[in-house]
Amino acid sequence: MKLKSVISFILILSVMLAFCACTEAKSNVRLNAKKLTISTGKSKVLKLIGTNKKVAFKITTGKKYIKIKRTANNAVKITALKKGAAKIKATLGKKNFTCTVTVKAKKIVKTINIKVNGKTFTFTLNSSKAAAELYNKLPLTLEMQELNGNEKYHYFNDTFSGTEQTYSTINAGDLMIYGGNCLVLFYDEIKNSPYEYIKIGQITSSSGLKNAVGKGNVTINFSR
Repeated sequence: MKLKSVISFILILSVMLAFCACTEAKSNVRLNAKKLTISTGKSKVLKLIGTNKKVAFKITTGKKYIKIKRTANNAVKITALKKGAAKIKATLGKKNFTCTVTVKAKKIVKTINIKVNGKTFTFTLNSSKAAAELYNKLPLTLEMQELNGNEKYHYFNDTFSGTEQTYSTINAGDLMIYGGNCLVLFYDEIKNSPYEYIKIGQITSSSGLKNAVGKGNVTINFSR
């Protein structure tokens, strides 16, 4: 009787341990991400972790914004097509898992060149409206006035969009708008300027800029 009791206990314990292990395994099955943000043209992998079984993936909403391609039994590659939102459902047996995908527009970096006294410098514009407005005016050849031994400036007849602000540091090679219609190219660093500007771009490398613009008024060509 004692031997039978021991055997019965061992069998019951084995079943309980197997059940617990199975339950734990199921509870560990999850997506590697419940939310994803992808820029247009870029890709990310969505994977159901905790299983090697074949998982059914389906785009439930937003099919025009993303596409998916299976890369493994439990994974797909998501490629962003255009700005919008989508949802993907992963199904394993009777269990469903959902991932929300946000597609953002690809950030376009615009650069311009300035040529002064035979030297060419490249500037990266930011995403401000004022930067776009300057970009749309190009090409331009401007007579720029000298001021304070650190900047060259030119006044336009029309104004640029944006809100001006002060900067604790203005770097050599910063391209700014002052007073709504004045384009300012700084060729030397300034600390704690009390004046307000709209920053629209920054030079890639300021090496040689100060010598190129010189000490007086100067003609500068701006181009795309």
